[in-house]
Amino acid sequence: MRLSVRLLSNDVLRFPENSNVFRFGTAMNPTLRNVNLTIANGEGWAVMGSGKGVLLETILGRHRVAPSPQGGLFPFLNNFDPPRDPQSSVSQVSFAYRQRIASSGAFYDYTARYGAVREEDRITMRETLSVDPQTGLQIESEEIDHLAERLQIRHLLDLPLVALSNGQTRRATVLQKILQRPKVLVLDEPLTGLDKQTRPLLMDLLGELHRQNDPHIIIGLRPQDPLPDWITHIAFVQDDTVISGSIDDREIVKLRSSSATFGASESVHVWPQASAGKTLVEIKSLNIGYNGRKVLENLTWTIREGERWHLVGPNGCGKTTLLSILTGDHPQSYVQKQLFLFGRPRTTLATVQIQRQVGIVSPEIFNAFPRRLGPEMLSARDAIATGFESTYSYRPRTPEQDIRIDTILSDLGLGVESGFDTSQPFASLKTSHQALVLFIRALVNHPPLLILDEVFAGMDDTMITAAKQYLRKNLSPTQSVIFVSHWEEELPWPTSEILRLTLGGESG
Repeated sequence: MRLSVRLLSNDVLRFPENSNVFRFGTAMNPTLRNVNLTIANGEGWAVMGSGKGVLLETILGRHRVAPSPQGGLFPFLNNFDPPRDPQSSVSQVSFAYRQRIASSGAFYDYTARYGAVREEDRITMRETLSVDPQTGLQIESEEIDHLAERLQIRHLLDLPLVALSNGQTRRATVLQKILQRPKVLVLDEPLTGLDKQTRPLLMDLLGELHRQNDPHIIIGLRPQDPLPDWITHIAFVQDDTVISGSIDDREIVKLRSSSATFGASESVHVWPQASAGKTLVEIKSLNIGYNGRKVLENLTWTIREGERWHLVGPNGCGKTTLLSILTGDHPQSYVQKQLFLFGRPRTTLATVQIQRQVGIVSPEIFNAFPRRLGPEMLSARDAIATGFESTYSYRPRTPEQDIRIDTILSDLGLGVESGFDTSQPFASLKTSHQALVLFIRALVNHPPLLILDEVFAGMDDTMITAAKQYLRKNLSPTQSVIFVSHWEEELPWPTSEILRLTLGGESG
């Protein structure tokens, strides 16, 4: 009788020596070359650099590794009896989460969060967290309460999930993945959309889980993100090259230093101010509430041509609600008698008239935008062109509109010579290119008011540089901008040229 011997591995993740990474269906032009990366048990790893998304997607099994790793990319999963399947043992949390109702690839109405009248929109956070979607097993309420308290969202557990702010939804998404007890948890840009008070809460919880090796954690960080004290190693991805080592290695220290100063040497462009300063938005004594809970109270705000505004405030303070009033999406905007948009009372404007004068990028639009593959799919160019009429479906383009698209692409350094093919299906683009396409969509109609809510989420460093330069140099002097971000480093303009509106309320 022959006994089988299973060798135990101390490696959480291991690429074959000098391996290449290819997109599925291609055998030439690898996206990553000569990768040498091993993550040992107990090590804390962060992935950084302009190509971090490609490496994280490879770890998640979305690209092909050659030569094929014997025993899989996660050798330690073979230590279990029986061995664990990577597909069910490796989970991801990304800023680019999508609602379950959008799984078909169709557009879904993200404005439902303001009314929550449909049955599927009444599902609470607790109900969402209570059942493991993979196993169907019930999750203990005490465990949900404990982890929700750690992330300061316990008081939100019985609210409809659609009623949560972006930052609250991100924390709920992280909590859901932790409760499912994966063996490896990959978090891409986990701090995107979180206010200053919340970031250390999340990182402390992830550090505690890391020290328990339950689960093993790999995080993708942006240049401005603080490095958690439990991170011991970094993998920098630049172009098609992965450079990895401990945080004290000389080359890693050099790369960290150059990454930390990202954008500091960018030239500043001062635009000529509009002479008349015509009023675009005028709000007086705005009050918005739900079920007796006030979200915005006695708010007064005026936006004039050419102004750059930074909208700030903790998660849940009403920023997204305020923006939905300006775009006409919020049902309560119809009854605001002291709300004037583009020189007219809101009560006299059809919503479509408002939305054609507002270019907007937001997490809601990113998640809701249709990603169908097949006969009804949108190309990248089609997706951009929906911005001309503020729609979410294909519209025929005029030659002038195609010229407008090509002009913006050229100004962003994405002309034909760049290799960015706008005929590709939007749904097949990598996340960073989808984010860039939706940014261009907001610009394409040359709107009087531009709303940029977490606009750089998912973009790589090169894209962010190009987008910032465009915003400084190519906007009209009369275009106004509302920039929403928890990160001062993301502001494209000098602080001396920016007006600020701070919303209060409790963090969370």
